[in-house]
Amino acid sequence: MQTDDELQLNLNSAPDYRNVTSTAKLFNFRRPVYMSISVWEDCVKLNSGANNKFDELIVLQRLRHVLFMAASAMHGRFGDFEQEFTVYRVVGQLSEGVRKPEPLILKLMTRNDEQGQSVYVICLPDE
Repeated sequence: MQTDDELQLNLNSAPDYRNVTSTAKLFNFRRPVYMSISVWEDCVKLNSGANNKFDELIVLQRLRHVLFMAASAMHGRFGDFEQEFTVYRVVGQLSEGVRKPEPLILKLMTRNDEQGQSVYVICLPDE
């Protein structure tokens, strides 16, 4: 079982999380939502290759996909919980052509930030 110290996340001083609350509100999240950098880089961020040009709308669509699946995993629950869910991600660079989506298990959980406020965190199961 985790102690209270382990449940607290230092979200403001650690660069390991991205605040995605503004987009998460579209999916009825009522508390702040943070995404681990590893999930952001693996599921949302685009690796466009040498020219570093890509459509920002695609990044937003990928973020919305992860948030939609996380919201579906909540199933109307409130309070503290941890729930795994599956997203489909496309691995590789845009310049490599079309690839098939691969499943990836993520975890949605509630934690307390450094002020004691309950927040949602989306991360990999081993984080």
